[in-house]
Amino acid sequence: MPKSRRGVPPNEIEMKKKSMSASPEREIARTQLRRLGTLTDCVYALALVQVIRWLPLPEESAVVGKDIWLLELFGEFSNNMVAVLIGLVFVILYWLRSNQLSAYLDRTNGAHTALSVVSLASLLLLLYIVRVSAEVAAPARRSGESIAVFLIGVTAAGAWTMARRKGLVRPGVSAEQTVKLQLEAFTEPIVALITLPFAYVGEISWNLAWLAIFPVTALLRRPLARRAGAETPSHRDERAE
Repeated sequence: MPKSRRGVPPNEIEMKKKSMSASPEREIARTQLRRLGTLTDCVYALALVQVIRWLPLPEESAVVGKDIWLLELFGEFSNNMVAVLIGLVFVILYWLRSNQLSAYLDRTNGAHTALSVVSLASLLLLLYIVRVSAEVAAPARRSGESIAVFLIGVTAAGAWTMARRKGLVRPGVSAEQTVKLQLEAFTEPIVALITLPFAYVGEISWNLAWLAIFPVTALLRRPLARRAGAETPSHRDERAE
């Protein structure tokens, strides 16, 4: 085998050059992932602050001439309190989901970042709909929530799918864990889409339609599990490369 002046085979030198050229790109992608995480945390923090600002203030009460008790104030603005509770639940649950998915990523790319930002924007849209829910027609509120939940879920699922296909997932993540995350990511938007027509039927039927999450989860579990079983570690390594 021909060698260079220092006795190192040319193909080994070429491999080292490729490794050195690829390393800065990976570091840049990892830095972009950290910045995306910072942006995500800031948006969720601002969302929490905004939800807390929905709480009623004493000067907004119709009671005059006496001290106001907090329970009386909250009872007077019961619609606001319901919106606050729903908003807090949405923000906390979606932050936990986002944190879980990002924890399994090694780096990001342009498409994954774009989908993640759209998912954040959809969350803000959902909070807006929850905020004005008492002031708009009930079918508009229900359909708006279904559409917003669908947008949040489908963009987050798309970002995770992009991460899997482009090898952005951390090395060592098992196929079983990948399937579980994929299942959780796609279940919610599918269920939200199912609930959309029921939003124009009535409140009870729309709420019951969300129970479709159980059969949808059962239907998605089997094909995704088969796909994970067929995906060998060597296949994952080849995709990562």
